[in-house]
Amino acid sequence: MTKGTRITVDLGSKELLKAVKFASVEEGKSIREVVIQALEQWLEGKKGSGQKDFQAMMKALDEYRRRAR
Repeated sequence: MTKGTRITVDLGSKELLKAVKFASVEEGKSIREVVIQALEQWLEGKKGSGQKDFQAMMKALDEYRRRAR
């Protein structure tokens, strides 16, 4: 896997972070995988919103996926 782009996110809540950690363990996924899945689902929800840049976002996501393999 290639090295990805890193971000820092302030969740604003220790409880939210704890819940994400527990959920990731329950699903057998890393927090990284959970966050990527959540962002992908969020972007998919934007598909019907009529935003001009949706196709460009999905193209970039597909390219990321190809490089990550």
